[in-house]
Amino acid sequence: MTKVEALLEQVKRLSAEEQKELARRLQRSVAERRASRPAAAGPYASLLELAGTADSDFRDVSGDKKKHLGAIYARRRP
Repeated sequence: MTKVEALLEQVKRLSAEEQKELARRLQRSVAERRASRPAAAGPYASLLELAGTADSDFRDVSGDKKKHLGAIYARRRP
């Protein structure tokens, strides 16, 4: 179970009024975070914050550069 799923399970146990209060506080927190971001950061600032954080289960050429480039640039012997 992920942290988000665990939190959602806890939220389900709250009363309707407590859930509304939690939603208001979360929205306020997100709005404050967005407001504190420098204006010069532009519309892509949130995406740039995520740059380099993703990972893939699949291998590609960039993951094995030496192997692939070695095969291309290796001197071929007759």
